Amino acid sequence: MSINHQELRELLRRYANGKCTSQEAKLLEEMVIRNPILSNWDWSSEEEKMLMGIRIKQSVDRQIQDVKTGRTKRLWYAGIAASLFLALGVFWHKFGGEEKVSNTSLVISETAAQAPNGTMLVLADGTMVDLDDMDDSLVRDMGAVLIRKLGDGRMVYESTNAGNSGNATAKNTIHTPNGKQFQLTLPDGTQVWMNTASTLTYPVYFNGNERRISLVGEAYFEVAHDSSKPFVVMANGTEILVTGTHFNVSAYPSDNSVRTTLLEGGVEIRQHNRKVSLTPGYEAIAYMDGSAISRQKANQEQAMAWKNGYFVFDDMDIVSVMRSVARWYDITVVVEGNLPNKKFGGTFPITEDLGELLKDLSVLADIQFQQNGKEVRIIR
Repeated sequence: MSINHQELRELLRRYANGKCTSQEAKLLEEMVIRNPILSNWDWSSEEEKMLMGIRIKQSVDRQIQDVKTGRTKRLWYAGIAASLFLALGVFWHKFGGEEKVSNTSLVISETAAQAPNGTMLVLADGTMVDLDDMDDSLVRDMGAVLIRKLGDGRMVYESTNAGNSGNATAKNTIHTPNGKQFQLTLPDGTQVWMNTASTLTYPVYFNGNERRISLVGEAYFEVAHDSSKPFVVMANGTEILVTGTHFNVSAYPSDNSVRTTLLEGGVEIRQHNRKVSLTPGYEAIAYMDGSAISRQKANQEQAMAWKNGYFVFDDMDIVSVMRSVARWYDITVVVEGNLPNKKFGGTFPITEDLGELLKDLSVLADIQFQQNGKEVRIIR
């Protein structure tokens, strides 16, 4: 029996709602296992694909709960659930392998600097502006440059007819708080997307022979091309040199490394006397202790997930997962005792409730969470 895309779409909806007959479930199972077309099927949008995965995940959760409470004798369609999750590329699946237990005692917390409540712009003269409280308006007239907050939430630097008469040493800084992101356009036209709990410092005027900025945290850059003025990102002792390209830099202090992922163009990573060049699809990891810089094939989906509104975890342990979770939800995670050394993968929307994420992790990692305000304690 063959079905078209519309019929498959409807079959998936019936599955998500727990209304498939045994014959329909068998048909879906055969289609997914024999030909996992869902991963490259012509979805109307990535959001539709994600939503379908969420609905299927919720349906399976309900069925698991029914089994636990004795309301049903068996878990319908469980045989294809894992295949569907993998084909859709959403939510959690557990990687195979022998489980080991690690002894861990640590506190995971990363609160944004100087931005506990809102996105904060610190001007060169020390003036602090809460950008979240501003609508579409002029933030500051600096002569050669106007700073504007646009209606869509972005901030832009606009050149004026005054020319490059400004102070080349004047620098502005933006702090993003936990749980928020921000987008801005720098004076040279470079676009920057800042992730949660990040700080970016940059000149108000790029008048020298290079465009040098500094980053703590994470940001994605689409650099305006200017071969006469290389663009340089300084991140925790690592220098990233470009002329015009698209790349992501993750440099949170708690990660103890600077990860640069290249999507387009070319970059050179420098640290002490070491240099590593990247081509698109590769990433460099520079360790903050200066011990080494490694180059490897990048997981671009994982690197860009935060910008697209998702957590994407690829073969990560629970401690690594909780570092990202703590930043976004502005929580402190306390880890005590023995933890299973399992690896996880999957996708979770960052707009979802923290409790739902903890519920999924609890089942898969065979651990329990206790949440008390902004503290989450992991219990074996």
